[in-house]
Amino acid sequence: MIEVDRLWLDALQDVMGRAAHEVKDSLNGVSLNLEVIRSRTARSGADNQTLAVFSTAALEQLELLSLRTEAVLFLTRQGREPADIALTLRHLASLLIPAAKADGNRLSVEGYQTSAPTAAPVSATRLALAAGLLALTNERGAGRCTLEAGAETVVRFSHESASPLGLESSIASAIAEHSIRNDRSGADLILVFPGQL
Repeated sequence: MIEVDRLWLDALQDVMGRAAHEVKDSLNGVSLNLEVIRSRTARSGADNQTLAVFSTAALEQLELLSLRTEAVLFLTRQGREPADIALTLRHLASLLIPAAKADGNRLSVEGYQTSAPTAAPVSATRLALAAGLLALTNERGAGRCTLEAGAETVVRFSHESASPLGLESSIASAIAEHSIRNDRSGADLILVFPGQL
């Protein structure tokens, strides 16, 4: 488990490094819009229409900041067993989708709306999903991740370039020790997670 934890920490640092700018951007957006509202309301004759525009923008930025902060807290806290593949994927997506967009790429993540518990440990589950998403974001263009829940949950990573996607051998070995299978279907990377015991 020590190797999985070490690899997860490396993957988490990579995720946070990519997401940091977007989290800070949301924070700056809230701050800037609230400052505009504060300064304009201090003047007499403030235009309510203009204030409404800035307050709406501040609220939208605050919602994004809340989602991203929740994701950071979820991923950096000790996870609860059983691991939930869908919940983990949702939080990783809320950080990596905007980071991919900021880099001029597209990342879509689908199927995480329903819980998908697994018998695999939390850190192995987080590592597998983060490594798959990071493999997608390392490619230029559009990537897609799809979760298919079942007795065994399947997560498929595909890219428009049709370049073969894969995991580093150390990651593949570490997650295999926890019954997470790593396979390919054409150029797609497929991770198969064991069902909940």
